[in-house]
Amino acid sequence: MVEPVDMNLKIRVLVVDDEPTSREVIRLGLERQNCETMTAHDAASAISLLGDQQFHAVVTDKNMPGTDHATEGGLDVIKFAKESNPACAVIMVTGFSTVESAIEAMRLGAFDYLAKPVRSEDIKAKLERILSYQQTLNPANTIASHNSFREKFLSIIEEQKGVSQCLSSETKTALLQVVQDGIDAFFHERRAWENIILEQREALSQIAGWAEQMKEAAVQGGAEETFLDKIIAESSRRL
Repeated sequence: MVEPVDMNLKIRVLVVDDEPTSREVIRLGLERQNCETMTAHDAASAISLLGDQQFHAVVTDKNMPGTDHATEGGLDVIKFAKESNPACAVIMVTGFSTVESAIEAMRLGAFDYLAKPVRSEDIKAKLERILSYQQTLNPANTIASHNSFREKFLSIIEEQKGVSQCLSSETKTALLQVVQDGIDAFFHERRAWENIILEQREALSQIAGWAEQMKEAAVQGGAEETFLDKIIAESSRRL
């Protein structure tokens, strides 16, 4: 059974948007969800903050002044965030609530997306997803694997352009949601196995500690000490 996501965990989020009103709406929405936030008004200032500090997530607009991309600074933010901190999940804010814009954001490397106008319930849902991936043994590896899996699914959808053009927007949205839910289900199952591994490690650590204590009272060089040494060695090997 997967452990519930701890929504009380305080995560750090960088909000990047050149529109002050939009930036403030997102910041307030995140802080209502117990997030610690910092803000940046363009790609250059965001990259500076990402280089100096650690964040669990970045929420960035796509269309704003950039460094390598003059008018699509969000792409620069995604690139730098992925290189400097692979465990950081980037949410791209898109101006159009369409499945095409969602797929575009994901293909660009975003972990997830938000459509303007941003609603507080949408922010909460995205944070729950991020936290479920951050609370794994290796968040960087988990998020990279998630993006790789999703890229394969999106490539399959793109290859079927003839079929895709015949689908309604509602059907495309439902298909994208099925893909996302399927990937989430896989990684939630993986998280359940990680919980089992952690429990086994704790048990093995306790066994090794018990054997160390017993060894102190054992006759040096005797059969009991040899047996306890084997227990300690085997427990340590399996940790």
